[in-house]
Amino acid sequence: MNSKVVALTIVAVICIAGVGGGLILLMNDDDSNSGYYDTSGRLAIMGNANNDDYIDDRDLTVIDAIIDGTETLADHPMADANNDGTVDSKDRSIVERMINREAMDILYIDGNDNIKSVGYPINRAVVVGTNAALTMQAIGAVTAGKIVGATGESSKDTYLFSDFNDITKVSTSVLKADYDAVTNIGNVDAIITMSSSSYLKNESTFTGAGIDVVRISSSDGLKAVSIALTMGYLFGLEERSQRYAEFCDKVLSFVKDKAAGISDEDKTTCLTATMTIYVSGSSSDYYSISTLCGGNNLADWSEVTKKFESGDEWLLEDKYNADKFIHYHQYSYNPDASLEEMYKEYRGYFADTQTVKDGGYCIINSYMPAIVRLAYTASVLFPDVYGTEYGNEVHQEYIDNFVDNLHSINYDVTKAKFVLTDSDFGIASS
Repeated sequence: MNSKVVALTIVAVICIAGVGGGLILLMNDDDSNSGYYDTSGRLAIMGNANNDDYIDDRDLTVIDAIIDGTETLADHPMADANNDGTVDSKDRSIVERMINREAMDILYIDGNDNIKSVGYPINRAVVVGTNAALTMQAIGAVTAGKIVGATGESSKDTYLFSDFNDITKVSTSVLKADYDAVTNIGNVDAIITMSSSSYLKNESTFTGAGIDVVRISSSDGLKAVSIALTMGYLFGLEERSQRYAEFCDKVLSFVKDKAAGISDEDKTTCLTATMTIYVSGSSSDYYSISTLCGGNNLADWSEVTKKFESGDEWLLEDKYNADKFIHYHQYSYNPDASLEEMYKEYRGYFADTQTVKDGGYCIINSYMPAIVRLAYTASVLFPDVYGTEYGNEVHQEYIDNFVDNLHSINYDVTKAKFVLTDSDFGIASS
């Protein structure tokens, strides 16, 4: 069976579960795992035959059922642990070794929906990209000492990423890793980077030297749980990644329940943007976040983003006159950071729109993972439904449990600003 076809089938299951509200949360009778049981295929490891968040004896049960003909590979595509198109004793043997956590090469689904091989477990890794670094924080790979190198781009917030400050720098660019810098570290198992081909263009140089390259789509909010669980397994940090999955599930469940009670006539209209002048289209993660919490996003184009450059007038049309314009942009976690100049610059790109003139513009810090951005977006769009402090509450829980370096200094999210508005800088509506 074609690897790409199998991967796309599996990823479709993962994404449908994440987007459509189809998470199957059941009480788990097996005390060896955490408090509930999800069967939507989020642990994207070949051998996860029953599509749950664990590699365990239940996978062997499914494999046995496929071998004896009472179940089918079509219903359990990840049962084919060696991806040879059939399920047999070879797959059972592989999964038995995986259950015993033996060192071995295993197959996983990467951020480009391809089935790839990687040496398990990953004990020494280099990270290329800021969003990939956030994932490594969340699953505890940095605290566990498994990250031995990282990009040292000047735009990275040294306050949020203080746990990376003493880690060897392998480049000054978010997109690159220098081969000599990586190999000088010694015994690097893998490089973790983003799915985009813009990152680590010299990938073949590393794979040719026996260093695995693992590409993850960690900027895709709807795949965040799958990515965390998969990376947690590969790094041998399953307990932490499963706790992160439970945290994300709790927030998603709460938001979906609240959003279901918002009537169409009460939906806040909005537009979302990222980077500088890029307005999100209907295929954007930011668009999805705004609609997931109940917002009525007015973007009517399918492209991920659409530029709004100086002199353009398309965004000034009445049909785009939204209640809220949310601009997602990275800025420092440092409570003492000066943000006014940055805010006015980014606001200025859209100053001619009626929404901005009416005071509906805000910036949400996009250094936060998608699940936390979702909570803040919900608070911005529907403060009476979710509560004005819902974003801060979710954010604090995230930091206390998954950002060890900030938790260790008792970081208080209320001492900084993660949503910026005109009122923060004395800007009056025009």
